[in-house]
Amino acid sequence: MSRIFMPLVLCLILACSAVMPASASDEKPVTLIGTIVKWRYPDAEIGKSQMADAATIGADGNRTVPSSILKTTMTTDDSVDKVVAFYKDLLTRNPKNDRQLGVPAELGRSVVFRDESEGRPFAFHIILVNSAKSSTTLIITRSENEEKTYITWTQYLEFTL
Repeated sequence: MSRIFMPLVLCLILACSAVMPASASDEKPVTLIGTIVKWRYPDAEIGKSQMADAATIGADGNRTVPSSILKTTMTTDDSVDKVVAFYKDLLTRNPKNDRQLGVPAELGRSVVFRDESEGRPFAFHIILVNSAKSSTTLIITRSENEEKTYITWTQYLEFTL
């Protein structure tokens, strides 16, 4: 391939990987910011964000399914307790939120809340949300001398062709 067409091909590959349909039957493509805003803590600042190929491989080393990994860090002035309470409400008290979050109700999901703060000089909470086609992790932290609460969000998505 000529040197002129290589950058064009690379740009095309990157553009296709940034917007990928969740399945052949879905109408809306998965976008980085479109997915993050569904999980955004109210009024939190969204930091550097990234969407990339998750390179899902089997035990034999071969690719098994198309997948992506999305990630960002959000910050807020609100306390860790307030942030955790928001996500508890979002994830456990209203099943209608599943569709908003991109988890169809028929798939079901599990949610685990974990507080790892004890004995540490900072608050450290982990929230795991798993379904058949996605895995989301929220890590909520704040040290005693920080002015902001950090929400580190990562989501793995498996796509169906």
